[in-house]
Amino acid sequence: MKKSIKMLAFFAAALIGLQSCDDDKYVAPDTLPNVAESFLTTHFADTEVSSVMKEYDDFTYHYNVYLVDGTYVEFNKSGEWREVENRVKGVPSSVVPEKILTYVTTNYSEFFIVDIERDRQYDVELNNDLNLHFSLDGDFLRFDY
Repeated sequence: MKKSIKMLAFFAAALIGLQSCDDDKYVAPDTLPNVAESFLTTHFADTEVSSVMKEYDDFTYHYNVYLVDGTYVEFNKSGEWREVENRVKGVPSSVVPEKILTYVTTNYSEFFIVDIERDRQYDVELNNDLNLHFSLDGDFLRFDY
């Protein structure tokens, strides 16, 4: 009997977790954490926010921000950026850590960064589809296509 109750509780929790995906919703830009608002003001002062989606997954949430110039920025729930992407104009150099920017401009001066992700390391994609990987300190680790 106890095993049946535990199994029922497990399936109920799993069902609730699956339903949380339905909680994704558009929110007003002024509901972003202050850190995210500051980031947008600093790096995209002349670009208007098109929409903000608050998405729930993995038992937490994050914000997907779309700007009118085609830029996409993902923030974690604390408002720290996780990804910046613009495949047409490129990622503003002010977003890229100096050591990474120096490496890219020195070794790939004819290309520009279209996507940068920050998690356990920095993953950078150039407009020639080359992917560069850097440590959180900005040291080059490897590249792949």
